[in-house]
Amino acid sequence: MFRLFLFDIFKNRTMSKINRGVLYLLLVVLIAAALYVVGYYFMANSIVDLRSLPTSFLIAVIVYILAQLIKRYIQKKLPWYNWMYYLGLIAVIVPLPLFSVQGNWVFSVTRYGSLFLLIPPLVELIVLIKKKSVAK
Repeated sequence: MFRLFLFDIFKNRTMSKINRGVLYLLLVVLIAAALYVVGYYFMANSIVDLRSLPTSFLIAVIVYILAQLIKRYIQKKLPWYNWMYYLGLIAVIVPLPLFSVQGNWVFSVTRYGSLFLLIPPLVELIVLIKKKSVAK
């Protein structure tokens, strides 16, 4: 009986370490993909750059979405800031259907809206680091 109790404690501790490691890896992937998207939008100079997105950009967005879905599966509870990335995804989609856009408002929406892709993983990384330092 006592052995089973110790085994359960060790098993849960190992799984939480694995989950924490996967979570850190996913956060790094999310931050890298978000930095690529934000960097692309901040370097875009013309409306054509916003409409004809390169394949690497689209892959970064797909990787970001998949990492978010995997992270949702791993985590038990989702904090409120985890839903902010939907605003970033909307900012990525906004320039695509707008064919006759005039003005710089589209650049502002895409540049500053894509920052919402970066905010949730950064906040979550800071929260995890603080939890780890408090636990020690």
